[in-house]
Amino acid sequence: MGKQQSAGGRAGQSLRESDWVREIRAGDQGAYKQLFYQYCQPLANYARRFVQDSQLAENLVQEVFLQVWMRRASLDPNRDIKSYLYTATRNRALNELRHARLETASAGDPALAVPQQKTPEDEWDQQQVALQVNRAIARLPKRCRVIFSMSRFDQLTYAEIAEHLNLSIKTVETQMGRALKALRRSLTHLISILP
Repeated sequence: MGKQQSAGGRAGQSLRESDWVREIRAGDQGAYKQLFYQYCQPLANYARRFVQDSQLAENLVQEVFLQVWMRRASLDPNRDIKSYLYTATRNRALNELRHARLETASAGDPALAVPQQKTPEDEWDQQQVALQVNRAIARLPKRCRVIFSMSRFDQLTYAEIAEHLNLSIKTVETQMGRALKALRRSLTHLISILP
């Protein structure tokens, strides 16, 4: 214990965070809450710099933490969790800004602005498609699944994924290629019902 203290506050904090990650991987909700309370407000402040909206910033941070919990088994205790949280928050904020810009642009086009009425059959089709896509993703080999999720759901770049998983960018590209090929093969039957 003395060695940890003498290593300085930063080393102690890093050790604590890697312990948190190990405990979160094991499903420890207490460790997850500690991580949340440590970073929730600083991340919300960071996100607000991008989106200029406190409530939206808090929502984005909650989404990031939800993804951390949902994909806790893929967390690496040897990687910097703080860096991961800030990167994921930034990417979500930038994605939100891109989405808002697209909505603003489409508002000027009456054809794009008219809301389309969805029938119960449309809703059912969309739910079935989502269910089958999620099942196909779940069937991917673990490394492919983790890399695909980080790319598509967290909007991380290949370089960021490579850094977080301690892999080469080439490996990330190869795994993404395999994931996309497998998903295309699994989901070809859905093409006829996709909008």
